[in-house]
Amino acid sequence: MADTEETAVLEVSSECKSSVMKKQDSKDTDIMSNCSTSLEGSVVASPSIESFSTLPDQEMSEFGLDTRDLQVKVDNPQKHLDTLETYITFRITTRTSRAEFDATEYVVRRRYNDFVWLRQKLVEAFPTHLIPPLPGKHTLLAQLDRYSKEFIIARMALLHRFLNRVANHPVLSCNPSMKIFLTAKPSEFAIHRKSRQGLLGRMSSSFHNLAAVYMMRHQSPEFDQVREYVTTLGEKLGSIDKISQRIQKERQEYLYELHQMHPIFTLWSASEPELSPVLLAMASAVERNAQAQQHVLVTFTPNIAQPLKEYLLYVEAVKESLARRDSVQIEFELTVEELKKKRIEKEQLMTNDQLTGPVTPNNSGGFSIAGASLWKSAGEVREDKLQKLAQAIPQLVKQVEENQDKVECANENLRADLERWNFEKKSDLKKLFLALANQQIKYYEECLSAWEEVLPDVKGGTESTSSSQCKPVQITS
Repeated sequence: MADTEETAVLEVSSECKSSVMKKQDSKDTDIMSNCSTSLEGSVVASPSIESFSTLPDQEMSEFGLDTRDLQVKVDNPQKHLDTLETYITFRITTRTSRAEFDATEYVVRRRYNDFVWLRQKLVEAFPTHLIPPLPGKHTLLAQLDRYSKEFIIARMALLHRFLNRVANHPVLSCNPSMKIFLTAKPSEFAIHRKSRQGLLGRMSSSFHNLAAVYMMRHQSPEFDQVREYVTTLGEKLGSIDKISQRIQKERQEYLYELHQMHPIFTLWSASEPELSPVLLAMASAVERNAQAQQHVLVTFTPNIAQPLKEYLLYVEAVKESLARRDSVQIEFELTVEELKKKRIEKEQLMTNDQLTGPVTPNNSGGFSIAGASLWKSAGEVREDKLQKLAQAIPQLVKQVEENQDKVECANENLRADLERWNFEKKSDLKKLFLALANQQIKYYEECLSAWEEVLPDVKGGTESTSSSQCKPVQITS
């Protein structure tokens, strides 16, 4: 059982597999059982809560003492074995005092793709807000490790952080899709998941694609400065991430060397009785150094590497929000240009009282102008165009005003979110760097303590050895 906890997150027991083969009629709906069948019919295997299925004690205590009107917690992963796929779900516990909720507490299960659905819905509903990022989807090369303990714990922590950021947002947390995500039962939630993308979402996507090929005429210095800042921040964090990965690789190699050094001192002590205390003390110090190094390797990913990668994703989320804001401005500028063209066309029609070329009747009863046959007179054509322009221009004027309001709202929304993000970023990066500093201090203190304890044995051993070697020989007659 211990090996299972170390090598895999969730394993289906043989009893659970045999129950599926026998096709028992009973459906256990308790999602917390060690071997149950989910509402979708997939076999579930869950670890004990005492293993790793909950968040760290600090976050658990914070959840219990939380006074917010909307509290969410992501924990307790479960592995589902379906006929076509295997996937992980997470328990989401919600406590709320908001009037729009029918109850004060909800417990549901969601998989990673459900979180992706929620974020997409938030982007569609609030394209000019900063939507927090999700942890990246596993790559093809990492699929073999997607059910490992480390991978699931890291993903669970990031999903918990994503959901709490949405819950803390004064606008995003009030979205109907957020309520559905937190409260809907599996059958009800499946219906909402199957609903197609709305018209507003498709329009936002089209304008987002347009932003890639259209160059804005009026750049915003304020948001251009933000774009430059997040680009620089992303480059710095990316460099730190690459260097950290190289350091981790070197630490693994160093740990391997320490493991090779320990038995050398131990075996040496067996063949050197006089140096045995010194050699055993050295072996003990090497072992303690290896343990300290192992602790650094284990804690580095969840405490430093994972939050660092998350902020790289956050930088990309800020860039996406800036691009969506640009698409709103592009829509406004395109409408202004269209209005300008219509007004120029109207002025040209008003100033040109006569068409170029003589107007003569033809055999079919129409008119020919410079060799072209017309069924209407030039004056009638001009009047029709003027009439259409008279209808189109006011509509464009109204659309320009509406789009200008959208630009102003987009600027205000993004400005408020960026201010909130900057405050949060300072706090998070400070915690990240403090964790890194404390980790290194603790590591070097453990190593220093190990070697300091060796010094008395080494000094005593060398002095006794030298004294035995320099002891004068007494010659008796």
